[in-house]
Amino acid sequence: MSDCGWLSDRMPAVALGRSTWTVEEARHLGGCRSCQDEWDLIRLSSRLGKDVGAELDPTATTRAVLQRLARSGEEARLRRKAWGFAALASAAAAAAVVWAGRTATNPSPSARAPVVASLQIQLPELDYLLPAELNTVLQTMDEPYVGGSAADSVAGDPDDEDLDTGFDTWEG
Repeated sequence: MSDCGWLSDRMPAVALGRSTWTVEEARHLGGCRSCQDEWDLIRLSSRLGKDVGAELDPTATTRAVLQRLARSGEEARLRRKAWGFAALASAAAAAAVVWAGRTATNPSPSARAPVVASLQIQLPELDYLLPAELNTVLQTMDEPYVGGSAADSVAGDPDDEDLDTGFDTWEG
């Protein structure tokens, strides 16, 4: 910036009022055009923010910052609610897909033969039964239980013969 750098280090301190020129420095500054241009630039730049600080209202600034923080907190809370609602809606949609994907498991009365093909339960005690015995077991599994008279038993309660048949089947 200047060809003469003799006063360059002292100029900022003098411009801020922390120091003063000595007689020799003042004489040099009056005679050196390069130092004079640098000194004018530093004096102008040192006054550059003085008006900003004088016009600044700390109360208004504090109020504006607190309002912005409150808006920011409100926006974050609304964003969290929106994400929560989206997650809940996604879970409901997934539950609806799973629930709607289920089919009725009631076998149709005309389709007795496919029940044997779709039997997927592993029962090792049925391995050694003859085909006629297996057919009897399958017939008892497909038929719903209908109780006798109301005096004999409550509908749905197995009697001793049904229990013995069930135990015999499980015992092998």
